[in-house]
Amino acid sequence: MSETVCEIASRLLSIDSFESLSQSVLEHCLLDGGRFEAGRFGRDQHSSASAGAVLNGVASVPCVPDQIRSRTFELGYSLIGTDGRLKGHDEHPDDGTTSWSLAQVLLGIARAPGLRYVESPRFHNALMRLLKLQNRTTGAWPLREGDIDDVSFAFYPVLLFDRLVRRGSSHARHVMEPLRATARHLLDTASGIAPTNMVLAVSALDRIARLGELSKSQRVQYLAYKTRLNSCLVDDDGGLRLEDLTLHNELQPRWHSVTWSPLLYGCTRAWGGVQSGHNLQIADRLISSFDEKEGGWLGPSRSVGKASSWASSLGVLNTYLLARDLVAAKISAEEFLELTQSEHSRRRFDIVISFGGPDRAVAQEVRDRLVTAGLRVFFDFDFRHNLLGEDLAVTLQDIYFRRSRYAVAILSRSFLKSKWAGNWEWRAVLARMNSQQQGYLLPYFLENVEVPGLNPTIGFLSSDHVSPREFAEIVVQKVTGAFDAQFR
Repeated sequence: MSETVCEIASRLLSIDSFESLSQSVLEHCLLDGGRFEAGRFGRDQHSSASAGAVLNGVASVPCVPDQIRSRTFELGYSLIGTDGRLKGHDEHPDDGTTSWSLAQVLLGIARAPGLRYVESPRFHNALMRLLKLQNRTTGAWPLREGDIDDVSFAFYPVLLFDRLVRRGSSHARHVMEPLRATARHLLDTASGIAPTNMVLAVSALDRIARLGELSKSQRVQYLAYKTRLNSCLVDDDGGLRLEDLTLHNELQPRWHSVTWSPLLYGCTRAWGGVQSGHNLQIADRLISSFDEKEGGWLGPSRSVGKASSWASSLGVLNTYLLARDLVAAKISAEEFLELTQSEHSRRRFDIVISFGGPDRAVAQEVRDRLVTAGLRVFFDFDFRHNLLGEDLAVTLQDIYFRRSRYAVAILSRSFLKSKWAGNWEWRAVLARMNSQQQGYLLPYFLENVEVPGLNPTIGFLSSDHVSPREFAEIVVQKVTGAFDAQFR
């Protein structure tokens, strides 16, 4: 497939030019006087929160000419005063320095090439104002001092800190302890929040984990949350569980925000790859909510009206990321659109792992790597509460035959002797293999054994040449579509 990212994006949205759409959206978002459109196109009111969406969304997409992007970053930087205060809404010009807005704008400015803006005194002062808003005891991020706090408010500070650290900014030394405090806050609160907010929390924890800032016990807790989240993104009937969430405060000046589920693709895209069931359904929401007549995305509102600045800015970004993932996976726009409407999009699990009891340590090592990579994994220990009291012959048949994309079988004498792995689970695997031509089984041999029903021409890997972690890495590459040349 030789199509470019922008060509794929154009075909996904059924428009002539994604480049033209991107520039049009950006033009509608930029107002006179260095302001950024607050809501609907044509409203002519400034919002720094919307400015953050523009800077992190459409202005960061390479489809927009560099000169226009540079000018946009400059305008974003001009929203910060010399004392670090952020320009407020037109109706409240002196009250724009919320943690929500400040973190987004600083992150957007940090996306500009080079470190000219990031290493400036103005950026430093704004960052210090942001850090002072954090509750260092709990790690939470209140909107303002004494105002509401919500787990979603931690998302953009983590993205900002991650970017500053990875770019080698001098500010890295200031953000490490706030980052660790945020990790504690997210781990303390993630168990009791809605799936939509949990996506933001786990996505933030992904970045903290990559920076190596989780302790051993925190990493175990993080993987447990990620396992639970990935297993519940799609329900038993194949429906996506993510809903739009609205948040508002009760203090003056009044404030509200919406977490719009079609824009979560940027968070979940690495979890299972572009063909994962939840990503197919999120992408379908993203594509279907585009309004060609209005030249953008209206956002969560069901009413007819102009496109929204923040929804359209982030809609452009997420569509670009989706198209880039399709190019990497060698999937055309037409093939992907067909996939979004197929049974494939209703799969609950990316991987099921079948093994004999004595091989649990190997299976656990494989499972941990798959979960870290964001795959939705069925591993018996993680779903004891679901399996308790159920007819396991029926339940496992359903999971292995209908609700999974791939099956990993860890093959050994223990597997063959197992009542469940070598019997009921293996029967379901064989039935699935007989019902579809596309590869389903990913075998990993711990011992040289003959497995009844296994076609000797099916590609496999062996522990003689590949460690459990190396095998898991190859499975990640296979499932996410990165490449499958090693599975022969």
